[in-house]
Amino acid sequence: MRFADVKERLGDDAWLTGPWMGRLLYDAVREGGCRSVLELGTGHGSSTAYLAAAVHANGGGRVVSVDNHHFAGPSPEESLERTGLRDLVELVRIDHSSYTWWLRGLLRESPAPRFDFCFLDGAHDWHVDGLAVVLVERLLHDGSWLVLDDLDWSYETGSGPVPPGLSDEERRACGVREVFEVVLAGHPAFDELRVVDGSIGWARKGSGPPRLVREETVVRSSMLARRVRLAARRLGWRSA
Repeated sequence: MRFADVKERLGDDAWLTGPWMGRLLYDAVREGGCRSVLELGTGHGSSTAYLAAAVHANGGGRVVSVDNHHFAGPSPEESLERTGLRDLVELVRIDHSSYTWWLRGLLRESPAPRFDFCFLDGAHDWHVDGLAVVLVERLLHDGSWLVLDDLDWSYETGSGPVPPGLSDEERRACGVREVFEVVLAGHPAFDELRVVDGSIGWARKGSGPPRLVREETVVRSSMLARRVRLAARRLGWRSA
């Protein structure tokens, strides 16, 4: 399914993931040829729809999306039905704890990698997501990307409930950025880190000796150029 089809069917609902973020996810999954995608943090299911559309365009596969929070507004089921992608998605609803315990269950079943891509946009919490990325790494194939949204979100500035017992420093801290810079930047399994527009972290699981490349990019103004380069590669063009 084309990106434009998903964008049109989702419409302009303010609750949903915007087309700019949807485009980033869609292009990453398409370019990677991903057929098995994990999403931690389903929300209203719009990012799930963009991921599923890209999987469909790659020839089919599965998106597994996990959440333990129910938001007001359109449900994930409604968003996926609206886009016609419900059959490509396994929605996992957790009514206890967090997705870290669910990830533990997958690793208990089999420690072998099973996902080609992971989008993490869930708890935004150091304690939850710091463990989650360590568990997710074991479930990713070599060369796969782990994407973390909302690097600059904090309990102090956000709208979510604050867990009990946090210090003032923990409430002020940007939990996902701490995970990205402290856990992933020092993790030997990841060989490349990128920060896009200051708020989205990308970490690639390597397949060789540990090697770290750090990159900061701003893509809103350069997305068209990137898509032209991508189209050229698909057509087999080569620069002189």
